[in-house]
Amino acid sequence: MTAPAAHPARTRRTQEERRATSEGALIKAAMTVMRAKGIGGMTIAEVAETAGVSKGLVVHLYGNKQALQLAVLSELRSQFARRFHQAEGHTVGLARLRSFIRTQLGSLGKSDSNTQVFSALLSEAIFQDREFAADVARMNDATVAFVRECLEAEQAQGTRFIEEDLDSLATFIVASLRGIAQVYSINATAKTKTLDTQKLLQLCEAMVDGMVVSA
Repeated sequence: MTAPAAHPARTRRTQEERRATSEGALIKAAMTVMRAKGIGGMTIAEVAETAGVSKGLVVHLYGNKQALQLAVLSELRSQFARRFHQAEGHTVGLARLRSFIRTQLGSLGKSDSNTQVFSALLSEAIFQDREFAADVARMNDATVAFVRECLEAEQAQGTRFIEEDLDSLATFIVASLRGIAQVYSINATAKTKTLDTQKLLQLCEAMVDGMVVSA
C-alpha cells in the first residue's frame, strides 16, 4: 500500500509559514543590531549571527542590506498600524486624526519603542540610492494620504481649514510628527533631557485645532 501523497496546498502553506518565521526572526535581529550599532553599523553577517541563521539565508530572503532595512521599516509601520487600529475605534475626521497623533506620540516614552530605529531609517533614505529613497517616499506618501483622508472627512462635515490645499496641510502635520519623533530619539540616544510627551501631545492637538477656521 502506497503512502498518500502530500497535500500540495498544505505543503505550500508550511513553506510560507517557515519563510514568515525566518523573516520575522531576521527583522527582529536587524532591529537589535541597529539599536546597538546604528544603521551604518548593521551588517548582513551580524544580523544572521544574531538571528542564529546562515548569512546565505539572509541574502536569499532579502538580497542585500537595503532590502532588509526596507523590510524593517515596513514591519515598524505595520506594528504602528495595528496599535492605531486597536485604539481608533470608529472615529472619523479630526477625531481619527487625534487618535493617530496620540498613538504616535504615546509610543515615544515606552521601553519597547522602535521610534529611534524608525527615525534613523527614514533619515537613511536621504543618503541611500534612488530606489531605496523611492520606497521610503511611497511610505511617506501613504501616511500623508491617510492624514489627508481624515481632513477630507472632516471637511465633508462642513469644517473649513486655514489652508484649502489639504495635501500640503497633511504633509505639514506628518512632517511635524516625524520631526518631534526625531528630536525625541536624538535626545534619548544622547541621554540628555527627556521631552514631555504629554505636553507635546497637547501642543499637536492645539496645532490641529488651530487649523480649523472658526465660524
